[in-house]
Amino acid sequence: MHRLKTLVGALALALLVPAAALAQPSTGSANFTNYVAIGDSLTAGFQSGSLGITGQRSSYPILLYKQATGRSTGFEQPTVSEPGIPGVLELRSLAPLLIAPKAGQGNPTNLSLTRPYNNLAVPGARLRDTLVTSTGGLHDLVLRPSAFGNTTALQQAVGSNPTFVTIWIGNNDVLAAATSGVVIEGVTLTPVAQFETDFRTLALTIASTNARMAMATIPDVTTIAFVNTLTRFVPDPVTGAPVLINGQPVPLVGPNGPLGPNDHVLLSASAELAKGNGIPAALGGSGRPLPDTAFLTGDELATISARVAAYNNIIRTVANERGAALVDTAGLLARAAQGKVGVGGMTFTPAFLTGGIFSYDGVHPTNIGYAFVANAFIEAINAKFDAEIPPVNLFPFLFGSASRTAAADSFSAPEAPAFIFTDEAKQSLFQALRIDPNPKAPGKGGKGGKGGKGGKGGKH
Repeated sequence: MHRLKTLVGALALALLVPAAALAQPSTGSANFTNYVAIGDSLTAGFQSGSLGITGQRSSYPILLYKQATGRSTGFEQPTVSEPGIPGVLELRSLAPLLIAPKAGQGNPTNLSLTRPYNNLAVPGARLRDTLVTSTGGLHDLVLRPSAFGNTTALQQAVGSNPTFVTIWIGNNDVLAAATSGVVIEGVTLTPVAQFETDFRTLALTIASTNARMAMATIPDVTTIAFVNTLTRFVPDPVTGAPVLINGQPVPLVGPNGPLGPNDHVLLSASAELAKGNGIPAALGGSGRPLPDTAFLTGDELATISARVAAYNNIIRTVANERGAALVDTAGLLARAAQGKVGVGGMTFTPAFLTGGIFSYDGVHPTNIGYAFVANAFIEAINAKFDAEIPPVNLFPFLFGSASRTAAADSFSAPEAPAFIFTDEAKQSLFQALRIDPNPKAPGKGGKGGKGGKGGKGGKH
């Protein structure tokens, strides 16, 4: 036990930001007196398929606001009570894997605010929606047309007379292609020319307020857990490992035959596999192929990645023209995919369930994933505007509210550990406690397997 306390204590010292550092942070030439965030679900704090207070409490804008101002009040969001809208996904079982939404639906808790919200991000919004859409879906919750007329997110942002604006939008202009398995120009992919016109309009309009800005790149959605969790091979129903015939794995079958080495099976295909689809009848499957919507071909993946690169070139160019801080969230996820994002000896990756970055929908971050994003914004803002905003304290995101210290409060800290421990973290704790990391039941082999339903992704 003493070794565990020593381990936790050392990690706490490595992660904690002194409380005094948050009292009067220097923001350089950036002014957070009236900070407004524009974006989609990644800015709204959407998590595990839901918009709810647990994720909203850890949205990157609210974390950034606290670090930049030292205050726990003043930044308003369209908060929703648990279990969120729609009901948040929860892990019901690991073997078989079962992820399902909580029953019921949350309710808005901040509708009576007499001014526009500071966080104007709308889950599901594309770039163009920020310019032209004022009603429908979650726009009604965020933009409140009954109180503010048919005004868009951009109009409400400008009308708020912002002093600082963050822009992270465009993810849904490409995400639909990745999560639907269907790549169609003008339908699941926004044309590059339209994206550039709309992004320049957004930036020009915000610049007219004289607000400083930070703009973020779009992560390559081909690297998210939703696209990279399931194997393209027929899985053993007990162990989850690929079935071997003559020592070779057997590919799943699509409409045009066996899936190739560059094809990726989507997390949403779990339901199809549970029906036996994509699995040859000789191996116990239905013999029916996986539908096109269950996987992405190598060519489709390449098209999506190229579109993300084109969007990001536009974002970088406009950020440079407007003197905005450029936040490389695309690079952050790329580094995570390479195992280069870590803290306290723990490595975080895009791996589903065990990687720590993605929530149960395989698309949106966990609480600590959003904290990583907030720190990426802080690093870019500090560099661009000669600021000294302290990074988000990651300790409460690792150990939950039971381990809160004076440097962390309920404004920024999740109420419970926000991820399943990575293998590296487990090994460290097991070594400290002298616990066998691979226990076996008496008289039985190790337990493995995955099956059942996987979480389903959606719009950002």
